[in-house]
Amino acid sequence: MDAYQYITLRNRPGLKNTAAEWFHEKWGVPVTAYLECMENYLSENTEYGWYLCLDRD
Repeated sequence: MDAYQYITLRNRPGLKNTAAEWFHEKWGVPVTAYLECMENYLSENTEYGWYLCLDRD
């Protein structure tokens, strides 16, 4: 069984678009809303973080 990997988006900012699409597909919130919030986190304008659980890559 593969172990899950838990990361903060700041450790893998290249996953921002993929993560925003995934959340959008699950809950229907516009991708642009996720991207704006994630960009604020990556730019350190907020500490409300984005954490991801990865099953492999």
